[in-house]
Amino acid sequence: MKDRTTIQVSEELRKELRILASKRDVNYQKLLSDMVSVFRELDRDRTIVSIPKNLANKANEIVKNSDFKTVSELVTFVMRLMFYEQARPEAKIKKRLEAMGYL
Repeated sequence: MKDRTTIQVSEELRKELRILASKRDVNYQKLLSDMVSVFRELDRDRTIVSIPKNLANKANEIVKNSDFKTVSELVTFVMRLMFYEQARPEAKIKKRLEAMGYL
């Protein structure tokens, strides 16, 4: 009981959350638990990105077998790597040469 927090929610929001839970085919408590875990991970310098469930499942598998702590860390790493590669002039030249069939 010591880990519990009480939050007052309007009846309108409670109904909306129950509808969302039913659409996800989970119970209301599971939905609330998922929401709390998302908020724990967020800070002011972050945002939420929605990805398809099959990609999330694959990302979770990678996280389990790596040094990444969360899917967010993995996605951040991959995006930084992608943006870094795009910013490198030699990478752009290599892609052009490959497209023309020289490499």
